[in-house]
Amino acid sequence: MTDIKRRDVLRYSAAGTAIAASALVGAQALAAPEPAAGAPEATAGQQKIDPRDFDEIYKGKRIRGRYLLGGKNELLINGKALALTAIPTLFVPEDGRKPYVGIGLISAVNHYDPVEIELSIDGLKKLVRKIVDILGDLELSDEAAQAHVH
Repeated sequence: MTDIKRRDVLRYSAAGTAIAASALVGAQALAAPEPAAGAPEATAGQQKIDPRDFDEIYKGKRIRGRYLLGGKNELLINGKALALTAIPTLFVPEDGRKPYVGIGLISAVNHYDPVEIELSIDGLKKLVRKIVDILGDLELSDEAAQAHVH
């Protein structure tokens, strides 16, 4: 009989979750939607406008979010960019549903509290509002635009 240790179960479960999340991200990238027939084409240096894009004032700060092609989203708070990183994340719903792996966005401000982007139509807006709430009266520094990888 094989002697299975709790440590091994946790190790292989974590590895399996990481592999499944990586496959999910890869599948999404390969299945990116094609432009609709009759949709206006973007000219060189110009992105198509996504209906989820926003530009508004929230708690006295101008917030702007753009959903760009390839999942490279853009967030600005009072004109200062905030680098975002998409990571596979295990989400545990508060309503009692089963935990699931999804894509979470993190930044230097919410690094340990990813916001789900893929199932929420307003995920980017939810993220920037959370960041404005955390910042309060503070402003982003120029370093907030520095990207990093995980």
